[in-house]
Amino acid sequence: MNISPLFAGALSVLAGVGTALAAQNAVIVDDLHPGVVIDKQNMMAADLAIWNPPSRYYDMTSALVDGGYTLFRFPNGSLSNDYHWNGIGSYDSTGLWTADTTKWARGFLGETIYRGTTKDNYGFVRRSHLADGKKETMWWGEILDPVDPPWIVVEFPEKMNLDSLQIDWGELRPKAFEFAYWTTDYAEYPGVHQALENKLKTESVVRVNSETTKYKFKQLRTRYVAIRFKTPDLPSKGVQIREMKLFSGESDLLEGNNYKFYAMSTRNGDKARTDWTDIKWDFEAFMEYIKTLPNAQAVICVNAGTGTSKEAAAWVRYANKVKGYNIKQWQIGNELDGEWEESGPISARHYAARYLEYARAMKAVDSTIVLHGPLFSTHKMQQKGAGLLDGKYWMEEFLRIVGEAEKKDGKRYLDVVDLHNYPYWTPNEPKPAEMLKAMLDVGPNMDTLDVWMKRHLEGERRVFLSEFSTCVQGFSLLMDYPQATAVASIFAQHAMRFGNRLQVLPWDAFGNLFKGPDDTWGTISMTALLKEGSWNYWKSLEPTAEYYGLYMTYKQFLEDGFAVLPVSSTSPDVEAYAIGKGDSVRVMLVNLSEVPQVVQVDRASVAATGSTEVGKGDLVRTEVDIFGAEQFKWVGTRQDAFPYPKMGPSGRRINPSKSKDITIPAFGLAVVRINPKVVGLDKATKEDAATPQIIAASLEKKVLLAGDTIDLFVTAVQENGQLTNGSVSVGNWGKRGMIEVAAVPDDGKWNASIESFNVKIPIPPEMYSAPRELRVAVRGLGGKVAVLDIPFRVRGAYRTTMVMQNFDNGLDAVDWYPVANGDNSTTIGAKVFNGAPPHGGFIRHDFQIEQPPAQSWPNFAGAYYVIPEEVHNSVGIVFDYATNHNNPDGYFEVQIASSQVEDYDEFMVRFKNTRGSWVRDTLIWENMKQEGWGKTIPQLDPKKIKNFAFRARHSGMGYISLDNIYLLGEDGEEIPMPRGLRRLR
Repeated sequence: MNISPLFAGALSVLAGVGTALAAQNAVIVDDLHPGVVIDKQNMMAADLAIWNPPSRYYDMTSALVDGGYTLFRFPNGSLSNDYHWNGIGSYDSTGLWTADTTKWARGFLGETIYRGTTKDNYGFVRRSHLADGKKETMWWGEILDPVDPPWIVVEFPEKMNLDSLQIDWGELRPKAFEFAYWTTDYAEYPGVHQALENKLKTESVVRVNSETTKYKFKQLRTRYVAIRFKTPDLPSKGVQIREMKLFSGESDLLEGNNYKFYAMSTRNGDKARTDWTDIKWDFEAFMEYIKTLPNAQAVICVNAGTGTSKEAAAWVRYANKVKGYNIKQWQIGNELDGEWEESGPISARHYAARYLEYARAMKAVDSTIVLHGPLFSTHKMQQKGAGLLDGKYWMEEFLRIVGEAEKKDGKRYLDVVDLHNYPYWTPNEPKPAEMLKAMLDVGPNMDTLDVWMKRHLEGERRVFLSEFSTCVQGFSLLMDYPQATAVASIFAQHAMRFGNRLQVLPWDAFGNLFKGPDDTWGTISMTALLKEGSWNYWKSLEPTAEYYGLYMTYKQFLEDGFAVLPVSSTSPDVEAYAIGKGDSVRVMLVNLSEVPQVVQVDRASVAATGSTEVGKGDLVRTEVDIFGAEQFKWVGTRQDAFPYPKMGPSGRRINPSKSKDITIPAFGLAVVRINPKVVGLDKATKEDAATPQIIAASLEKKVLLAGDTIDLFVTAVQENGQLTNGSVSVGNWGKRGMIEVAAVPDDGKWNASIESFNVKIPIPPEMYSAPRELRVAVRGLGGKVAVLDIPFRVRGAYRTTMVMQNFDNGLDAVDWYPVANGDNSTTIGAKVFNGAPPHGGFIRHDFQIEQPPAQSWPNFAGAYYVIPEEVHNSVGIVFDYATNHNNPDGYFEVQIASSQVEDYDEFMVRFKNTRGSWVRDTLIWENMKQEGWGKTIPQLDPKKIKNFAFRARHSGMGYISLDNIYLLGEDGEEIPMPRGLRRLR
């Protein structure tokens, strides 16, 4: 950031003032030189991906509304390049889908039929057709730009000896091709196909005289080879390769899977996928949902990977002309610079050609639409080469080509420059300090982008950060409070540069946890599945740290009409961003270190006037909203981990006449609001005060015993106001009739616009069992109040009331049946082993599971148990088990099938791979959750249970041993279980 001479002088004065007042560091804001003016309209966007069930989005409605989200993206990120929006249509002979323009049916996913690039993306694994051993499949490279013809790179994990090759051509074969190899040991990411410097050396130019070319060359040793073509040597429709082999002696190095193909400029065309069908979250379901949200607008990402411009134009026509939805914002493809995309990667020239084709077709249907491109996959502007190995950058080359087309045609084709940010990547254990430091790489790269936009495009364009988070890996750090700080930092850096024309979409609205490089579990998501046995304001979901970091940035930091201000920090551990208007300033403070940082905020305007009058200068109302470990902490590293505490941001007021000290939590976040707008402090504005909002509330356990403690977390806000008090009451509270407890914010004072609190209420030991409600009341200025009723239940003590099965009477007495999924070698059996008291016999289900190659989810084999009628009056089960699975990725689950579920998303819980040791476990029906991809059922009703299934997942072999399955109740006579556990067998 450039600093004016006046500001530089103010820095030295203010630094001296800071030293005189205290020994902390100073954050110095130049509020005399305002810049970009913030416009928050339609700034916040969320991705409503097709892989989630509709009920998931309905459950997160309050989160989206309270967070200010008004733009909603469909159908997804990467799957946008696989998705055909309309199921009514037809394929032509080359695999191009033509959609009907007036009639609609649920869309579907396809996969390319000309796969050149090896695919391994979130469980979707496909071999390249270039070396899949099948001559009936092929890669088809098309000519999108004659200057940049299609080509292929083969990448091995290490240097290999090569001495010959063989290529079987399709109908489109070249006159000649160039065989080249990389001359250095390693091509840095993104690899040879997008390198900036050309280090390929041509071994030879090979003539093609027949449908099979065999070529022997002097042995060379390399890690990368390339097959390149010249446009004059190609047929007009491109080139087709059915099979390719690379030899080292007699060995074909492409026979296995220990390499990767990158095929540039793959022609579009696909076939319908059979492993993922009947996607219920379709275009019309999406549109019906966003109608329920205030001021909601759709952002549609059309298929530019396997689809066509004709299909995209048909979607515009159907949406805006037939249905009258008037959808303005349309994205053309997703991250097609990336090899993980269907038909990707493509070069900057290839994408620009495709983009312009789509833009012309879509705007011909509706000239008022706003088009986005290129949805570039990275913030690193100078990392990816344009594709010709000529030193040009991918993003700049795209902007140049489109800008030149706009000038030539006198039309605007690119309305929004669209890109993605995931700045952190680690092959090892992630560290919060490293993650937060990696975020700081964003700003300088956005400065580069700004320079390129001004260089190549006429007039200002909007900027859409249509995906961003810290990284795309999964580890538990992403669930913890430093994630909030990191995403806030990314958001703020973009707002400081493009805040007058910015849209942002944090990834993701919801995502399941997955395992990262450090063997911990996490995800990048604003919501997570509810902790088992708890209650949340967001129904089946609960907020993540990421959600709160975004909330602080958009709701507490950014303000319409405020201007970006130059700011500096005297501490290398504190990063600062500032905006202001008149005598009001907002400052976001990011703590990059593992210890709390104490700073003071000084303003150039105050230093210039030297005012010491209360109500002016520094002696004004100052609120500090913070978020750190005391508000939110992720507990555990496995899939069953959860947050505790689980509050949102919490405000506190400081008195600048006594101290300007502001403490930023370790790896945490603070937003300083100097002289904020406050409505309702006096009689004149009392009626205009906003009604407080409860934005988050959670009950750690929704079912408790007498003697337990109610544990409640709440975050509430009064926009442009101040919360003044809160209380929690419970009726039907024994002899007392009702109990009311004062709620106390985490800093002990009700004096800020946002407050978080934790209330604990002991339940008397004599309290009788019954359903009850907590009433949470939060009050603010103007006497305004928000009320929330939270259900919970005090239960009786659990006891084992019936033996469902103890396996003491042989296999014939066991009512079970096997389910081995798939028409393959997957099997599961049963054998009862007799034994002496107290445990007697037990059953062992030996299994073998084969994974179908085209199945994207882990296959299973299960032992399904027919249940007695008494299950319907039970509250749960207790059972003993011992398990073993020879696949490290294998796992076990208990599935409770219920007639409440109509879409196979059954209630389920995972149990351990004990590697042969016996353990005892308890399942409580009302605490169980569904797997999470279908319609959400609020609670399992035992009267609707159909059967139990003990299942193994993933390919491999092993066993599930079971014993002593007892039903649980809250009343009746107890039937004791055998004490202790079996020894290893």
